[in-house]
Order: sequence, then C-alpha cells, then structure tokens
Amino acid sequence: MSPVPTSTNLKPKYSDTPETTADLDWAELVSLDLSTFTAPGGKAALAQQLKYAVHNVGFFYVTDFGISQEEVDRQFQLSQEIFDLPLETKLKHKADHKSASYNGYNGPHVYEPDANEHHPRHNIEVYNLPKFTAHFPPASSHPQLVQYNWDTIVSFGKRIHTNVVERLLVLFAIVLELEDENYFVARHEYEAKGEDHMRYMKYAARSDAVNEEAQGLYSTGHTDLGSITLLFRQPIAGLQILHSDGKYRWVKAIPGTITVNIADTLSLLSGRYLKSSIHRVSVPPPDQRHLDRHGILFFIRPNNDVKVEVVKKSPLLEREGVYTTLEERPDPIDVGTWVTKRQEHIFKEGYKISSASSGKEGEGQERTDLEAIIAGVKVKYWN
Repeated sequence: MSPVPTSTNLKPKYSDTPETTADLDWAELVSLDLSTFTAPGGKAALAQQLKYAVHNVGFFYVTDFGISQEEVDRQFQLSQEIFDLPLETKLKHKADHKSASYNGYNGPHVYEPDANEHHPRHNIEVYNLPKFTAHFPPASSHPQLVQYNWDTIVSFGKRIHTNVVERLLVLFAIVLELEDENYFVARHEYEAKGEDHMRYMKYAARSDAVNEEAQGLYSTGHTDLGSITLLFRQPIAGLQILHSDGKYRWVKAIPGTITVNIADTLSLLSGRYLKSSIHRVSVPPPDQRHLDRHGILFFIRPNNDVKVEVVKKSPLLEREGVYTTLEERPDPIDVGTWVTKRQEHIFKEGYKISSASSGKEGEGQERTDLEAIIAGVKVKYWN
C-alpha cells in the first residue's frame, strides 16, 4: 500500500529539533564511514579503526550508510503518528507478553492491566516490528497506519540489514581475525527465523516532580540482549554510556549518524572480548526537558538455531588468553531459547529492573538485588 497523508504530516521534522546548549560531559566515540567498506583495503582499515572501540567502549557511530535523511525523517514522523493513535487502537495490537514476545505495541496498559496508578515509567511507549519475513504475521496484523506505509517500512528495514548490519558483522569477524569473514553474517541471515526487531519508541516529557521521583532517569543502567543495537540520530539528549572510570557520559547527536552498541549475545559469542556496554537513558537537559523523545532503533540478534557458544579458532582470542579462562555450558543453548528466557525474566520483573533504585548504591554501581542467572548466564543491572 502507498502512504496516505495524515494531520501530523504538518509537524516539523524531528531531526530539526534544536540540540541542547547545555555544557554536558560528552562521550568520545569513533565514527566509521561505511561508504569506504567496498574500497580496496576498506574493510581492513575500518576493522582496525573499530578494534579499540568494540573491546574497550562498546559504542561507536556509523555514517554514510546509503539511506537518505529524508527516509530517516519519514520514520521519525511515523513514530509520532503511531503513538498519536488512540489507546484503544494501539491495544488491539499489543505484544503477547505471555508468549515472551515484544512484537507489537508495548506501553503501561500492556505491562499492567490497570495502569491508572501512577508510575514514573508510564511515560514510555514502544511499537516493535519483527523481521519482514514469512516467519511473522503480515502487514494486515498491524494498525492501518502501518499497513499504509508498509512498503516504505519494509524497504527501510531490509536496507538497514544489508547496508549496515551485514557490513558490521564482517568487520567484527575481521577484528577477531577469523578465517571466514562472513562467520557472523551466516549466523544472522535475514530470511532465517530470528528475533530481530525494528522499534519505534517514545519517552513522553514528564513533570519536574516525576523526574525527581525517578532520580532524573527515564531508564536505569543495563546492557542489551542481542548482537548489536542501532539507534538513529536522536536530537534530544538522553542516552548515556558508563565508562571504565565509573562515570556516565552523554552520547552526542551528530548529524547523519547511527549510534551502534555491542549487546550481550555477540559478547558471549566472542568470549566477552567484544564489550556489551552498560548504558542508560537520562531525563533530557533543562532546555529539552519539555519535549517528547522519539527513537528509531533496530535490535539485531543471531538466528534462533545458532548456539550461544564462543567462536573457535580466533587467533586474537587465542593471544588474549580467552580460551584458557573460558567457562561455557557443556550443552550450549540456542539463541531462540536464550531470547525467550531473557524476555520472560524482563516481563516477570516489569518496571522493577528499569526503575531507579531506592537503595544506597551510587551512580554506575551494580544493583546486586536484581542480579539473576538466566539460562546459565549471569545478568546484571546498574544505577
């Protein structure tokens, strides 16, 4: 179906939102120009540029990924339109948490049957779209607005996989010095069954009183579940990365970029050499605090039948002594099981694991009360 105009088409472009003028402590992140990937020696140069970041930081930017700003702007516009839909419409497409699924609409009335009671986290709404393959329901299973824009959304999602995800997976294999540079690509085949998803996300602006109650946070410190997460440029500041000195630093909104972070599953596949970085979302700085914060994200995961086990025969991991200190399950689980168990835990704990602690832990400190062993893997959360 072709897109249809809606009243929100008259809204200013989200990318034109003025950036904050606050004097913030910005993170210094490497930026990869993906247009050089196919140039002679391009992959090797990019991998060398990336090597420190993926082991020590876990976050970086990519630029020149072959998708226009106009297309990105349209996705942000769709995000605003989706969350402007009546609650009744959104709830018709709610995620099936009983089946440990995130796909569809997620919001306070999905996490809690009676969401009329106050909670600081009630400002967050999410709409997730799984991969556009035969493994998942068709366009007709989504709101009419999504159906009208289906071809645009599908094209956008598939090109992200080809232009960005597959190229980064090749670079990770080169960093690990694997003989097969397509090792990770083969384990993230787009048409195979996997729990990747594209996400429209909204943090609604809150009152000063609620922000204070939430200790100045929209979401507390955590690591992501999958292989990598992609976040399109977010002009309203909020994302923060925990550095090795114990301090959180803000991620700057650099035009034309996607922010990428390593997540838990890819870290496990690399013997934790690739760093799954701790991050959180802060209340925006004062000059942006009155604005709703929208996000376009992709959560990339290996195919469901891939075993959660460390890659073999990596000269780099051998030199780093990863294999000699490795402790793995004798019967590695598959990614599909790992994802299900993690999401069951998230839905069981609800807002508890993403709300500010009332304890004495300092900023950036691990919250030991939330630590859990899930499918044999220790999962942690932070302030």
